[in-house]
Amino acid sequence: MAKYSAKWVVNAEGVEHHVEYKPKKLIVDGETYKLKSANWFVNLIEYTIHFGDVTCCLVVIGNKVDLAVDGKFLGSGKTYEPVGNIPVVVTVFGAVSTILGFLLNSFIGAAIGALLATLYFNLYLKKKSMVPVVIAFVIGLVGQLALGFAVSMFLLPLYQY
Repeated sequence: MAKYSAKWVVNAEGVEHHVEYKPKKLIVDGETYKLKSANWFVNLIEYTIHFGDVTCCLVVIGNKVDLAVDGKFLGSGKTYEPVGNIPVVVTVFGAVSTILGFLLNSFIGAAIGALLATLYFNLYLKKKSMVPVVIAFVIGLVGQLALGFAVSMFLLPLYQY
């Protein structure tokens, strides 16, 4: 989990509320709440707080943290849309890319696989559709296999003697 923290002050019905995010916890007016990611592969937290008629939603995706107050993010100014759950297949694609990358190309391949996994999650969260994720997975899989083939055919014979 990223070591990222953020603080906000929310005015609700004339009262200032202090909201602070630290890794794995949320502090609201001095009271601490433990948070857990909804996904085991990428940090994904969506937590709602109510201050009377004002609704706040903390959204954490990876190392990006923002607080939405009444449907508007304070940091980015964008309109809040519920993140929802990421389908298990996106997580499986990420795990397959990372593990296959490691098996084919050692740690460099695993790093490439982890980057591909991040791409899969970002594509799903932006598009809310599996089609771009599947296309990216197929392209990434072909690329990893080609890299593994190239390494085994051209680089490994150089180190045999």
